[in-house]
Amino acid sequence: MSTHAEQDIAWLKSLAESGATAPLIGGRYLLLWGGLSAIACILHGSVYAGWLPLQGDRVGLIWLVYGMLGGTASAFIGRGLAAKPGATSAGNRVSRAAWTAVGLGIFAYVMAILAWTLFFGAPVTLFDSILTIAFFGYAFAFAVTAALAAQRWLYLPALVSGAAAAVTPLLYGTSWLYFMAAAVIVATAVLPGLAMVAREPKAIS
Repeated sequence: MSTHAEQDIAWLKSLAESGATAPLIGGRYLLLWGGLSAIACILHGSVYAGWLPLQGDRVGLIWLVYGMLGGTASAFIGRGLAAKPGATSAGNRVSRAAWTAVGLGIFAYVMAILAWTLFFGAPVTLFDSILTIAFFGYAFAFAVTAALAAQRWLYLPALVSGAAAAVTPLLYGTSWLYFMAAAVIVATAVLPGLAMVAREPKAIS
């Protein structure tokens, strides 16, 4: 067993003995993707509202840049996370698995909508439903993490995300859908991400 692994286990043991739980270390990803998502939603809503000189059928460019920036940045922000104490704790493993499943599910849904609109003539407003699926995914990931990582405060963003998912269909086809989504994302991803980053333990030297 490596020295780092031994130190990590000793650190987790000391936490368990004190009744504490290992801090979650995925806050950087929430900050990254939450921040990018909020900005993309604001830009999308601004196009729909006629505030930006971009044709509505070109709004996909916003999300293309979003995906490229997020994917590239993700490859860098995770550096050093494996060395964080508690990185292999049950809570962090559960959180990673939950968010990975949600991310893959949203991506698959986006691809299905894209194919349906391109090849079968489905209305482009179908893309608005992606936000509904995404917010249900947020609710799932936060609730699972809250329950299995003993982080009860995460039930709040889970509830807000679930409520947002229920409201989104009422706003399909309007710019307000994306402005509302941006506000919800800031509340449920950016702010919790900041809280997690602030609680990250120092790397084991």
